[in-house]
Amino acid sequence: MGSSSQAIRYPVATIGSGNIDALNRVLADLCTKSNPKDGDALTLRRLVEKEARDLSGEAFAHFMDHLYERITTFLNSNEVFENLGALRAIDELIDVTISENTSKVAKFSNYMRAAFEIKRDPEILVLDSKVLGHQARFGGAMTADEVERQVCSVLMLQILDCLTSGSQLFCIFRLKLH
Repeated sequence: MGSSSQAIRYPVATIGSGNIDALNRVLADLCTKSNPKDGDALTLRRLVEKEARDLSGEAFAHFMDHLYERITTFLNSNEVFENLGALRAIDELIDVTISENTSKVAKFSNYMRAAFEIKRDPEILVLDSKVLGHQARFGGAMTADEVERQVCSVLMLQILDCLTSGSQLFCIFRLKLH
């Protein structure tokens, strides 16, 4: 028998600049000012699934941390197209099964809550609502309480906005639209 230094070594995939560069390119494509191409969201999904298979646990966690950081940056941006790109990314990744699924769902819930509470652009709120519905369908009981809390919170914000506007007719009309 050989010494321990001659033990069989198995290659371990590590995160490299290529992984991050590919992720940054796909996210940038989702954040275009015009509508992104149909395949951009699917490309993100396939990239994350590939990295989940190929990278070691620690390297994949680093990859996902970078992804979450980029999504946060896009959601915190004042640019609507970046906010929409982040929401498109979340929507595509909701039902991707990864080792840290519970953590992923919690992060996505926090991102959507922040978007509902801070953003006022109708295009963002419509997409955020769509993504929230997708998360509710995928997450089942795990997300039901969070979805209910977010819907109630948004309704309360709408009511408060209407009451401070001073127009009851406007308030009724606005609530019907949302």
